[in-house]
Amino acid sequence: MDIINKIHNANCLEFIDKYINDETLDAVITDPPYGDNEGYGRNNKTILNNESEEINYKVIPLLYKKLKNDTSCYLFTNWKFEHKLRNFIENETDFNIRMLICIVKNNIGMGYGFRNQHEFCIVMEKGNPKYNSNDFSNVMKMQHINHNEDTHPHEKGIKLFTDIIKHSTKKNDLILDCFSGSGTLAVAAHSTNRNFICIELDENYYQKSVTRYNKAIGGSFKLDTNIIQSSLFTP
Repeated sequence: MDIINKIHNANCLEFIDKYINDETLDAVITDPPYGDNEGYGRNNKTILNNESEEINYKVIPLLYKKLKNDTSCYLFTNWKFEHKLRNFIENETDFNIRMLICIVKNNIGMGYGFRNQHEFCIVMEKGNPKYNSNDFSNVMKMQHINHNEDTHPHEKGIKLFTDIIKHSTKKNDLILDCFSGSGTLAVAAHSTNRNFICIELDENYYQKSVTRYNKAIGGSFKLDTNIIQSSLFTP
């Protein structure tokens, strides 16, 4: 079954284990549920499997197996869980943590006392990957996201993803986003001539991401009806 350059509506743990061979990925760029167990923004949007950070602990070792040697994995998180994930990665996996990137957002979050305007991205390495830029900062600014009822609460800007893609991969490389949300990675990979596999559990965001991808490429990718059916993650 051809799974490349498609967005799949599936449980990522099941899909990765069944359909992606070991040591086939050139990079992973993904934005898992952080574990906040809360709604986001004025519309109080929710994310599946956001009750805790547990799904991160399940997927990270699996990603290591599927990556080729000398590759990088970019994992987004926030200040509440960054230290927990770092502790798990350092003590429970074979990944090496290369860098912690601070993502500064133009959007300022809601709140009282302090309003959040940044996220983190943990850069993990399998082996000794090569990078394409000598001046890639560990502080990145993200373009403004005009949130509405159709956007994903954790949606990332296209330029943020294209910058990471260009830094860590080359043309025709294969990149995985196993929590693809609104489909930013699919659009960014297409625009930079990279191959991708995107997986999204939430059928609502999956359908919206397919629509977004088709609009971006002028194509007619059809909704996936024959892959592993969506099911909530269970530890």
